[in-house]
Amino acid sequence: MPTYVVLLRAVNVGGTGKLPMADFRKLLEKLGFTKVETYIHSGNAVFDAPGSAAVVARAVAAAIEKHMGAPVGVLIRTRAELARAIAANPFAAEAAADGARVHAVFLSAPPVTDASAALDRIVAQYPARRDRWHLADDTLYLHLPDGAAETKFTAKTLDRLLAATTTARNWKTVLKLHEMSAR
Repeated sequence: MPTYVVLLRAVNVGGTGKLPMADFRKLLEKLGFTKVETYIHSGNAVFDAPGSAAVVARAVAAAIEKHMGAPVGVLIRTRAELARAIAANPFAAEAAADGARVHAVFLSAPPVTDASAALDRIVAQYPARRDRWHLADDTLYLHLPDGAAETKFTAKTLDRLLAATTTARNWKTVLKLHEMSAR
């Protein structure tokens, strides 16, 4: 059975979408998934499940919507996909120095159009910040040396610019989830 990493969008952060991780684990187990583990309270889980990533993502999304009464963005990555994202990080040196200042923004699909100009405009509009970005396939890498709290690379903005559902994790979390997926 494949091992999947699920990344939920906007649960237990910013006062939105409360989902205790114990409830999340039970929900995943009720779907028949095994070896279920969660990590921190922002909607991360690793588990084994039969079927394709797309089938698993739909099942998780439907179960969470039924449980919470509202839809929640669900992104799925395999261990291999996470490994490729880690290997492709253009800010690896910065991540090694401070993993909380480098983020991977996972996209539900690669952008259908070139978003470079729009992403560059975000940086140009806020010259006091030193934010940098790099887009590779279905992952946007952000180096946020001034921290994530004030960045203008927000989920709503990125969803609109990239025409995809997005969810971000700091580099420490990305590495931990990859480690957890090594079964």
